[in-house]
Amino acid sequence: MDNYRQLELVPLGEGAWRVCDRSVASCDAASVIAYVEQIPTDDHEPSYEAVWVQGARGTTRHTSMQSVLLMAADLLAASASRAERPKPIAHFPPGGRRGVSRAATQPPLAAAGAG
Repeated sequence: MDNYRQLELVPLGEGAWRVCDRSVASCDAASVIAYVEQIPTDDHEPSYEAVWVQGARGTTRHTSMQSVLLMAADLLAASASRAERPKPIAHFPPGGRRGVSRAATQPPLAAAGAG
């Protein structure tokens, strides 16, 4: 899980962190993946709220910091797969559709000139 090792948890204060991508320069805003805050709950169980600034995930709640980091690693993996070159799409030979001659797809010259 290389993407997990690529993450850095930067403390911002008591109960607040920034999740960053180490592969991006820390001075670059693109290094910030999410802001995380520990939120109080009635049952005194740990709860974390993550505000995602990458990946259009909005705000999510988690019962552990590990859950937040796993989601961040998934986000990095998804963005890495989109960054690869697209796979080539098989295409038909010049002339259009397979099995149909080019002449069959064009109007006759006599019809084009008449008119």
